[in-house]
Amino acid sequence: MLREGAGERVGAGRARFASPLDEAYAECEVDLYGGGGLETFALAPYGRPGTRGRSHIGTYPTALTETFWRALAEESGMSLRLTKRRGDNAHHIVESTFKAFARGLRAAMDSVEGIDVYDSKTPSEEAPRKSEIKRSTKETSIDVELDLDGDASTSKISTGIVALDGLLSSIQREANIQLVINASGDLWIDDHHTAEDVSIAVGQALNKALATKKGCNRMGSAMSTEGDATVECVMDLSNRPYLGYGLEFDCDKVGGDLSVEMVEHVFMSLAFNGQMTVHLIEHSRGANEDEVATAAAKAFGKCLRQCAAIDPRRAGSVASSKGTLSV
Repeated sequence: MLREGAGERVGAGRARFASPLDEAYAECEVDLYGGGGLETFALAPYGRPGTRGRSHIGTYPTALTETFWRALAEESGMSLRLTKRRGDNAHHIVESTFKAFARGLRAAMDSVEGIDVYDSKTPSEEAPRKSEIKRSTKETSIDVELDLDGDASTSKISTGIVALDGLLSSIQREANIQLVINASGDLWIDDHHTAEDVSIAVGQALNKALATKKGCNRMGSAMSTEGDATVECVMDLSNRPYLGYGLEFDCDKVGGDLSVEMVEHVFMSLAFNGQMTVHLIEHSRGANEDEVATAAAKAFGKCLRQCAAIDPRRAGSVASSKGTLSV
């Protein structure tokens, strides 16, 4: 059973973590010393919402999942809440829950010791983690320079689309990275080519700078607010591109000059070219769509900072049971 140490606890021993696996993501809330056992278990159905779901995954009976977690929570003396937030694939639902618990448990234990690896300043063994992407087509000309560990204050973003500059600047500030973008495109036609191509280039730059992702936390979850809007981002530098997009807009433009459909396109291009799994979840509406878009960008940047931070305990290894994310 988990017990408090003799010394004074630095943290509260509590944590919340959400972990994705492709279309699924699960949330874990853990209190090491809560003593309440399994307070919430909401993973069913093990399949698409509204269906009976899977009774077995291979030879494993899914009904045993709750039995396992209940016994673990009760015998350890913790309070535990496990909730499926999204998911159609039974295997993904169960695996994302285990991942969320593992990260949540580690974060709760770290809080007792006053450790925060998600805000780590430990240098990467693959330093310098920086990249440059040049992209030129008949529609756009784009130069991107990115440094994950560079001087964020020297960043400069110019795409010709004010709203896009704002979203990318929000990501850059929250991620605390150095990002320089110079772009021009056929804006006399519309904003589609420029917004898409810039986002593709930034995603490629992120993937190149992250390299093998050795030592990285790899997974993160974060909420951000802008005005009255609150958006959560759940991210995994998985090399399995996926975007779960949960933002709702009812307008033509965001920020005055970015077509509303391009907001999703921006995040999709970042996620797919950055080789990451990303879920965006809108928790509360803002006074307008601009607040929702900005809150999403801030949450994305904050999550990226968590994922890219180096955990020195990994000793330069990749956060994967396979030992690599490249196959």
